[in-house]
Amino acid sequence: MKKIIIILDGLSGDSALEKANTPTLDFLAKYGKTGLMYPIKSIAPESGAAQFSILGYKLKNYPGRGPIEALGINYKIKKGETALRINFATFKKNKLINIRAKIPSKKIIKKINKINKDIKIIPTINYRGILIIKTDQKIKNTHPGYKQHKTFSKAITPKLIKTKTGNQKLDSFIKKLEKILKNKTILVRGSGNKIPKLKKLKDWCLLADMPIEIGLGKLLGMKIQKKKNIIQQIINCKKNIYLQIKGPDKYAHKKDLKGKIKSIEKIDRLLKPLTKIKNRIICITADHSTSSKLGIHTEHPVPVLIYNKGSDNTNRFTIKECKKGSLGTFNSIDLMKKL
Repeated sequence: MKKIIIILDGLSGDSALEKANTPTLDFLAKYGKTGLMYPIKSIAPESGAAQFSILGYKLKNYPGRGPIEALGINYKIKKGETALRINFATFKKNKLINIRAKIPSKKIIKKINKINKDIKIIPTINYRGILIIKTDQKIKNTHPGYKQHKTFSKAITPKLIKTKTGNQKLDSFIKKLEKILKNKTILVRGSGNKIPKLKKLKDWCLLADMPIEIGLGKLLGMKIQKKKNIIQQIINCKKNIYLQIKGPDKYAHKKDLKGKIKSIEKIDRLLKPLTKIKNRIICITADHSTSSKLGIHTEHPVPVLIYNKGSDNTNRFTIKECKKGSLGTFNSIDLMKKL
């Protein structure tokens, strides 16, 4: 039986799911099996590493956020290059004021890219971008909300102070960039310079619109589709489906609990037609918890349901109810085995 995996970004981590009116998710939970899952045990993970593990890959093979997001915009890093994910940010007297600032104009980006022939910035979406630098040196995270941990980054409570990368060429570039942007800078994280050879998921189709998920799909050999009519795409696709929906995470980062609740309820209405699907195994979970009180990812487990593969009569799709489910509490690397 073909499978559908739906990742609701930042779904748990607060009371939003408990308070939301979610008849669709509750139906799927009641007539399916439920449990709790640690995306990465004892870590507040970034989305890329968590989803890499959810798809069944060992984190020792994770190439870093930079190379994956570069793949997501069709840039494959070359030998001698390192890719990093960047945020544009605003600061004053070495203190960061906004770590999600608007991307500068194309004219300004063009000017910035003339600073050093060995460094290039490629804007992506909203406040995000990719930085490519000719170096083999590992570069430190300067994003205050993500600390480097082995091959990936873990979320932490941000100390809003500007720091240096440890790469003299890049630090010099950033200093000159700040003179052009005046009160703006860039924050880097997830450096990497290799694309690993991994077993491909050729019988999977990915529905996504963010560089990190698109990059993961390309890395793992999935067929990439831009999200249009999600339910119709799911019904029409003859492959397994992997779908990521960002909504709840966005509001949690803004510390907007009400917005997160509304986002979850909107997703619930969107997914209603899934209750009629009988010939697919449906799995709904999250890549991490995001607290709308703290505004950051947390290390808490996320709820998971599997529909059309037996039931355990869980009443609702919440952390409290899923804790009682027959799937138990497990690590994300084991999810694919349960489908």
